[in-house]
Amino acid sequence: MSLVRDRWKKLAEKIAEFRRIIGAVLIQDIRTRFGHSHMGYLIAIAWPLSHIGVIMLGFLLRTVIAPVGDSPTMFVGTGVVPYILCLYPARLLAMAIPQNRQLLNIPLIQPLHLIFSRCILETLNAVIVLALFMSVVALFDVDVLPTDNVEAAKAIGAAVFLGIGLGFFNVVMCAIVGLYFLVFFVLLMVGLYVFSGVFMPPMGMPESIREYMAYNPLLQLVEWLRSAYYTSYDTELINKSIILWVGGISLTLGLIGERFLRGRFFF
Repeated sequence: MSLVRDRWKKLAEKIAEFRRIIGAVLIQDIRTRFGHSHMGYLIAIAWPLSHIGVIMLGFLLRTVIAPVGDSPTMFVGTGVVPYILCLYPARLLAMAIPQNRQLLNIPLIQPLHLIFSRCILETLNAVIVLALFMSVVALFDVDVLPTDNVEAAKAIGAAVFLGIGLGFFNVVMCAIVGLYFLVFFVLLMVGLYVFSGVFMPPMGMPESIREYMAYNPLLQLVEWLRSAYYTSYDTELINKSIILWVGGISLTLGLIGERFLRGRFFF
């Protein structure tokens, strides 16, 4: 029994130490990225919000009737939000080590600490962006509440999970290829976004195109979230396992890569 207690005590100490390091790194990461004023953080939150706003405004200026439902605002919003909540964590997570490399001079801090702290920060940012988006839209008398709250929460969580998984993978790829990989990644995400049914539901496209679109994880996120808002929405293309597989495999490869390529992060 004493041996078991000793093991649990050592495990608890390691967890406590990991938590303290993550907390310290998280505070330093916030100061590095946003400075010591609140204005820097507000600007960082404003970027994804403005990204959502510009896309929605462009759609609303040329579209009066929504392809699905009564509100064009909510139709395009349910398409853009999953994309933003996936893109920003995936892109900014890859910058965790380059922006905080000086912290690796401290013996206790490892690259994984920087990645996990950025992961926590981007998850919190995603929650804030979503809350602010829904609050602003609600001010214009738009019904922002989904029909199925549980499915909507799952879809939002899946979008953040996919972004984090891709972000871990991007960390490793940037260590191997360099930050130029982020250019390729952003272009890839834009391409997937174009064919994710944000502006036109897949049901309005030819069947031959829908067969290929079904392999797009962003399309699956959009369809998943819209199915929570529209009870009559066609869920034929929804394949939630694609999102979980892509996110899970990317996360696994990122963790494995971090372990074997750890030395590259110090240069």
